[in-house]
Amino acid sequence: MTSADDRARRDQADPGRRAAVRVAAMIPASALLPDGTAQVCVIRDISTGGARLSIARRHLLAETFLLRVAGFENPFRVRRVWQRGDLAGVMLELGRGKEAPAPLTSPSQPARPPSGAAR
Repeated sequence: MTSADDRARRDQADPGRRAAVRVAAMIPASALLPDGTAQVCVIRDISTGGARLSIARRHLLAETFLLRVAGFENPFRVRRVWQRGDLAGVMLELGRGKEAPAPLTSPSQPARPPSGAAR
């Protein structure tokens, strides 16, 4: 059984554990750390509330940092939830009343405009 199957089984066993649906992805990104360094990473899956990153295991991510994502002009403030080996889970740090932008499915496909936005 694959690790994705294991995650899905755990999520089904504890429905409260995962509130948002994940979308598989391979999106280039950079972790912009508080010390001024940038670490190249890849978003492996994404949801409206967070993402799973692939990053070299030698890089310990800060508790909070900026995530610059291909296809978006501004970086996102994120909080590291966990980090094991070369994977890390992050949660979007959103201001009160703000919604997460729609997830990308590929770097060449722009995010959908917010509902109610002028076209």
